[in-house]
Amino acid sequence: MLAVVLVSAAIRLGSGFSVLSGLQLMVLRGIHRTAASLEVLAVLWLAWMAWSGRRAQPRRTLAAGLALGVTAFLSVLGILAGQDPPPAAAVANLLGGLALTALFAWFLGSLNPGSRRSSQALVFAAGILLALQLLLGARLSIVERFGIALPVHGLLAIALAALLGWIGLARVPGALGKLLFAFALAAPVAGFTALQFEYSVAAALAHALAAAALVATAAFAFGRNA
Repeated sequence: MLAVVLVSAAIRLGSGFSVLSGLQLMVLRGIHRTAASLEVLAVLWLAWMAWSGRRAQPRRTLAAGLALGVTAFLSVLGILAGQDPPPAAAVANLLGGLALTALFAWFLGSLNPGSRRSSQALVFAAGILLALQLLLGARLSIVERFGIALPVHGLLAIALAALLGWIGLARVPGALGKLLFAFALAAPVAGFTALQFEYSVAAALAHALAAAALVATAAFAFGRNA
């Protein structure tokens, strides 16, 4: 799922900045389709596994059902929008891919519960803030480059880094907590760097990678410790 998100970001950035040739874009689209097809098989297996244990783990069944629904939505959206989707479709595709990444990571984390548990209110608050930040990021990267969303995105990045960093150090034990802390710092640092180098594809892709890794790590940690 991370491969789908990152290759999609590379295609969007490469075509938007006109730094990739037609052959390079074709290869990336082939990788994207292959990874997305494998993701469909994975989500079907996930749904079957969750359905088999639906009475013992109803939350896993719900997560698998959501993943199946998002996958179906993204498949239809991809067919209808084509290779040059309008902004609204591009935003929906980006957020849908990140949502699937979070669902997969949460499900995987729930299979290996940790010894320490975070409060439900804390997990919910962090999840809402992270979802809002992703929505702002998608708007800035696809719909508008500047505007009121930019300072809000920057300020929320600092608050979210502090919250997730604290959760990583204080609430999530072991190497996983340290990894969450690292990505909580890496995502805003990469974002501010990309802002300084506005026309750098490498900086923008590094920010996309850090954001996707933060989403996956946070969801895995919440699934394991929530």
